[in-house]
Amino acid sequence: MPKREIEDCQINVLHCENCGTLDPGPRSLCPKCHSAELAEIAVPGAGTLLSWTTIRRPPTAFREEGPYHIAVVDLDAKLRVTARLTAPSPGIAPGARVLCVGTRNDVPVFQEIDA
Repeated sequence: MPKREIEDCQINVLHCENCGTLDPGPRSLCPKCHSAELAEIAVPGAGTLLSWTTIRRPPTAFREEGPYHIAVVDLDAKLRVTARLTAPSPGIAPGARVLCVGTRNDVPVFQEIDA
């Protein structure tokens, strides 16, 4: 994937105007200092896969979407998010580089970056 394309992918997160903490949200108070001064900002959507699983028997609200993949990603912006993962390769493992390719129901969707 070209470097420019990787730099253009972004995720909206909450930034505490009081202490600078980043949080994936949604919430109304900063989890660190409890300030209500939260603003939405965009951060780069590249990161490292921490873990993932396949949901084969989804809850009723998502029944039509199953099976689907859920991932925990450590963003390069020093923030951990839970997200969707597009069809992972058979050899995907923790430590794989991933990139946000969009959102689904306000949840980031990540895809493996070819190493």
